[in-house]
Amino acid sequence: MRIEQGNGQAAGGLAAAVAALEAAPSFPAAYAARVRAAVRRLDPLPPWLDVAGALALVTQEARIDVDAPLRTRRRGARAAKIVVKRMTAWYLKYLGDQVSDLGQAMVHLGEALAERVDGVREEVDDLRDRVARLEAQSRERGERS
Repeated sequence: MRIEQGNGQAAGGLAAAVAALEAAPSFPAAYAARVRAAVRRLDPLPPWLDVAGALALVTQEARIDVDAPLRTRRRGARAAKIVVKRMTAWYLKYLGDQVSDLGQAMVHLGEALAERVDGVREEVDDLRDRVARLEAQSRERGERS
């Protein structure tokens, strides 16, 4: 099946081609469902993300683990990894601490922005109520005249 591109309908053509392939009797639907479920489990992001969820995700991912694993199947590679690890540990720790600090600063910025947005939402809701009251009063005055 060939999908034409360049006419602005490539996404629609792709969706139609996928639907046609999935409708075919030879399509391995059970296998595709298992693969899609496995891919969804690997995704670090939830299907939707609110501000609190985003901040929790940044908090979770902000710490950088600089302790590289030493496991290997190759002979002699473990010794080489230990040597490299000891030679670079001070630098990786320094770099990891800076990146982790940046992540924590991002969380604090996000929390401050979230509080500010919540405050603005409250102000907007108050203004909407006030405008609705003023419009109602204006209509009442207009009906009286």
